[in-house]
Amino acid sequence: MPFHYVTITDQLAWLPDHAGTAAASVPGLPAGYETYLNLLPPLGIDRSVPIAEYSFARSSVAELNARAAFWNKYGIVQGQPAVSRLQPITHQEIAASLGLAYGTDFDSAAISRAHGGHWPPHLGSSSLFTEAFAQRLTQAMGPAMEAYFYGSQEEGNGTWDSDGLPADWLALGTLADLPKTYRQDGSFPTYVFAANYSWCFYQAELVDWLAFGGPAEVANALLASPGMESFRLA
Repeated sequence: MPFHYVTITDQLAWLPDHAGTAAASVPGLPAGYETYLNLLPPLGIDRSVPIAEYSFARSSVAELNARAAFWNKYGIVQGQPAVSRLQPITHQEIAASLGLAYGTDFDSAAISRAHGGHWPPHLGSSSLFTEAFAQRLTQAMGPAMEAYFYGSQEEGNGTWDSDGLPADWLALGTLADLPKTYRQDGSFPTYVFAANYSWCFYQAELVDWLAFGGPAEVANALLASPGMESFRLA
C-alpha cells in the first residue's frame, strides 16, 4: 500500500489520550497488550575526545572559556561531537563505563545525571544511526505490515494547516515507510500502530526511548533483533 495522508475520523479513538485507557507500565500506550517494551535509541561515541580531561564546570568566565577551547579543539558543536567521527556504542557499554546498573532506568537522562546534569561531549546521536535503527525494527517485525502513522501537534510532532496553525496529521502505509518517515521529519511520529491495532509504538515528547506494546511473538522478535537494545516492561 503506498504511503498516503488520510483524514482523521475515528482511527485514534482507541488511543489513551482519547479513550483514557492507558497501560500502567507505559502511560502513552493502550492497555491490554500482552507485552510492553522500551527500545533504546542508538548512540555514538567519538573516542578521540579525552573526556577525562573535560571539566563540566561553567560558573566563571574562565571555566566557560576553558569549555569553549575544549569544544573548539575537538570539534564539539552544541555539546556533541562531529557526526563523521561517531562510532556506535551501546547503552550497556556506557553504563559499565560509568559504574551504573544497566536496566529500565538507564537512558540519556541517567547519562546526564552521572555527569552532574550535563551531557558528556564525547557522546552523540546521528540521523544515520537512527534511520538504521528504524530499518532494523522494520525488518524484525515485517515491512509489509499495514500501519498508521500519527503526528500529534500537542507532543511536538504535528504539522501546519492551510491557515498556518499547528495541526495533527495521520497517514496510512506499511511499516516499511517508517525509515522514510523518520528521514523526512527528523523524528519518529508520535504513534505508529498496526491498522488492526494489534501492536503500537509510542514516541513521547522529550523522551528518547521508543515504547512498544503488542503480542509476545512480535516483542520477542524485537528483543532478539541484532543491535537492538530493549527492555521488557510487562
